[in-house]
Order: sequence, then structure tokens, then C-alpha cells
Amino acid sequence: MRDDYKLTGPTVKVELQLEKEIAEGLEKMEKYSRHSRSELVNTALKRFIAAHKDFFPPEDRK
Repeated sequence: MRDDYKLTGPTVKVELQLEKEIAEGLEKMEKYSRHSRSELVNTALKRFIAAHKDFFPPEDRK
């Protein structure tokens, strides 16, 4: 399960704004888990996307 967090494909930089307590929680998770913020956010977004295909236009819902 720990290996599920590794970034395996091509990456791009993205700039976002997060609520302060989310950013603080992410920092704590990074220190405790020893996974980078990028790995944690990438995994969280993969899970969100898998559960919310309805956010995509119909032609992209796979």
C-alpha cells in the first residue's frame, strides 16, 4: 500500500490555493508518513476522481 503513493507517470507543476487547515494537515501528514506532499495530493486526487466521474463531461467518463 505504501508504494501506491509513488509518482509513476510524467509530472507537471500546478499552483493551487488550499484552505489553511488543509495545508497544515498536509504538512503534518508529510512529516509523519514520509511521503511528499506531491505524492499525498496525487493519491488523494486519484481517489477523488475515481469516485466522482460525474465531474467530467460525458465523453470523458471512463
